Amino acid sequence: MESMTDRVLIVDDDEGVTTLCERLLRRAGFEVQSAAHPREALRLLHESRFDLMMLDIRLPEMDGFTLLRLARERDPELAIVIVTGHGTVDTAVAALQHGAEGLVLKPFDSGRQLVQSARDALRKSRQAREGARLRALRPLFEVNQQLLAEVNPDRLRDLVVKLAQSQMEASGVALYVREGAVLKLAAGNGMGDRQPQTAEVGAEAGLLGRTVAWGLPLWVSVDTPTDPALLADLKTYHLSSALCVPLLRRGHPGGALLAGRAVGSPPFLEADLEVFTLLAGQVSAAMENAALYAELSANVQRLESSQLQLVRAEKLAALGRLTGSIAHEVNNPLQSIQNCLHLASHPELSEAKRRTYHRMAEREVERLIQTVRQMLDFYRLSSADFVPTDMNALLDEVLGLADAPLADSHVKIKKLYRRSLPPVPVARNNLKQVFLNLILNARDAMPDGGSLELRTGLSRKGGSRVAEISFTDSGPGIAADELPRLFEPFYTTKERGIGLGLAVSYSIVEAHGGSISVDSTPNVGTTFRVLLPMEQGLSANEPNDSPAPNTGR
Repeated sequence: MESMTDRVLIVDDDEGVTTLCERLLRRAGFEVQSAAHPREALRLLHESRFDLMMLDIRLPEMDGFTLLRLARERDPELAIVIVTGHGTVDTAVAALQHGAEGLVLKPFDSGRQLVQSARDALRKSRQAREGARLRALRPLFEVNQQLLAEVNPDRLRDLVVKLAQSQMEASGVALYVREGAVLKLAAGNGMGDRQPQTAEVGAEAGLLGRTVAWGLPLWVSVDTPTDPALLADLKTYHLSSALCVPLLRRGHPGGALLAGRAVGSPPFLEADLEVFTLLAGQVSAAMENAALYAELSANVQRLESSQLQLVRAEKLAALGRLTGSIAHEVNNPLQSIQNCLHLASHPELSEAKRRTYHRMAEREVERLIQTVRQMLDFYRLSSADFVPTDMNALLDEVLGLADAPLADSHVKIKKLYRRSLPPVPVARNNLKQVFLNLILNARDAMPDGGSLELRTGLSRKGGSRVAEISFTDSGPGIAADELPRLFEPFYTTKERGIGLGLAVSYSIVEAHGGSISVDSTPNVGTTFRVLLPMEQGLSANEPNDSPAPNTGR
């Protein structure tokens, strides 16, 4: 059953034929009007829209083919069926050449023939429109890619105008951006001096203002009945037809896109409005994308600027702490040396006392030398060549050096070494310094005794295998607020010490391309974990043994 929107115009000067056609088509569900004269038919086509026109070839003052051409100029989507009593081969050929969708001969064999011809003509017309629509939509995919690829707002606006003008075959295109209750021209081409720079938003305004106020696309043509105010806009812009669609920003009309064809150019069709609306949707998405990109870029720049300021502030703060610490560590022994030398120079001082003060000064000088040496170690590591080294054996060497201090503090050693750990390329002496420092720090954390677990193994970091050496003590742990500063130069939690041991250890491990980290739980213990890169991992035929417990001191 045809929809009631299918409207048919019958054009025939034979009143009997017109009456018969009206009755048959209305019975089939069509809305029907008729005209006996071509001029009357053109008037009806101008005043309202029809889906189908059925006309005789022989009409007063104008033949049917001339009327067909004029009607198609007004509405290219109008389906047309020729109804004639002079059916010949030439007539059929002429009907096809003029673009008619069907031919019906009078008198009708039956009413069914007339109705079926009307339905067939509408179906053909719709198929042709759908095909044209698909052909028009296909380039929109390429347009969408071009729009989304441009993230600069100014260049995007110019690109929108260029693509819309090409896609819609428009004489001119203008892009407007909403600022409050006013639309301002952002980009345009081909509209000439008549193109308005601004337009008010409102339901009673012109074409641009209504489109944004209503949030709906509008199609205006001088050949189509419409609001006189909109027709006045066409005259102002010197256009024969125009399409205007809203551009949405976060769900609300934030602007409008206007396309027009100049007087003398073929007018836009209603189907063009659908294509233009789809294009406007792509434009809205691209403009939103560009706005978000610009906002993100600005945020990133602000963040980078803030980070640089924080880094500078942190560097200055660290430099201040370092300078203060160096001054403190150097100033104390210098004052002691000064006092010792002053006292030793006293003329009434006994020789034994003088030697005592000299020895005290010598010890302070040694203390200064040790501080300077550790500072040099921190900033200028040894250039020893890296050699493949057995980590288990290296740990045992270091334990031998620390055997006496560990025994004096009653610290028990538990070794969990991986048996088949491959050699690791390291600077042996520098790494021994790291291990010795970590072991002695653990001893200092357990003055009343405890346990220290040494573990070796393999793990992964960033997709690469690394050797893992961990030192876990059963001491009191480290406070959470002290952990972030633990590797800073001259920072120490000990009553005695200059705070360079962990800083030097950190620099040595970092020079190996590795990392050192710490985990600590108050009243449970602390674990220092050293990760060192390996040139080679376990091969397929090497056993993957689990650590073998080996408790001892």
